[in-house]
Amino acid sequence: MNFRVIRDSIRRVLAQNADGEFDVVGYQKRGKGASAVVSKNRLVEVYYNRGDFPKSGGSLDGPNKHDPTFRIDLTVAEPSKGDTTTIESPTATAAQVATALAAMKASDALADDSMDELFERVYSILMDASQIDFDLPVGVVASRWVNQFNKDEAIERGNYTILTASCLLTCSTSEQVQGFTGVQAGNIMDVTVEIETDTPGKAGARTGS
Repeated sequence: MNFRVIRDSIRRVLAQNADGEFDVVGYQKRGKGASAVVSKNRLVEVYYNRGDFPKSGGSLDGPNKHDPTFRIDLTVAEPSKGDTTTIESPTATAAQVATALAAMKASDALADDSMDELFERVYSILMDASQIDFDLPVGVVASRWVNQFNKDEAIERGNYTILTASCLLTCSTSEQVQGFTGVQAGNIMDVTVEIETDTPGKAGARTGS
C-alpha cells in the first residue's frame, strides 16, 4: 500500500539530506547507545502512526482516500555534567547539592539546544519545496505537512543527558484494494446431536468427517 511506500521515502529523503547532522533509524548498520548519539550523531526514526479512511473518499472496491499520519521521533544526548551521587547523598551539604544541580541543568540546556537544532534541520528537509512529493511519482502523495512538535522530559542515563521529542507528518494518498487469495479449507467436522428417545434424559453425539 502507498502508506508504506511514503514511509520509506520519508526515511530515504531524511537520510540523503542528513549531511552528517543525524542518523536515520533503518539506514544504519547497528543500534547505537547514548554514547553514539552525542552531538552530530543524533537519531531520527520514522514510522506510520495512524490513518484515516474517509468513507466519502472511496468506494467498496477502491481506490480509497487515505490520510496517513507518520510519527517522527528525535533523540539527542549530551555528556552529563551533573553529579547524581552528590545530589542523592544524605551527607551532601546544601552548597554541594546546589553546585551539582547547576551542572546538571547546564547539561540539560545543551541537550535542549541540540534538540532544537535537530528539529529545525528535520523540519527544513521535510517542508522544503523540492520535497513536496518525497521524490515519488506525481499523485502518490499530496498535502504533506509537519505539525505537533513535542519534547519529553530530559533523563539522566549513565554519564549522559538524553532528550527525546517527536513531531507528526500528515499527508494524503490513494490506496488500491488489492484483495486476497483464499486458501482451500481442510476437512470439515460434521457434528450432529442425536436424541435417543428410548432413554429419556440422555443424549449422544455422533461425529463424522
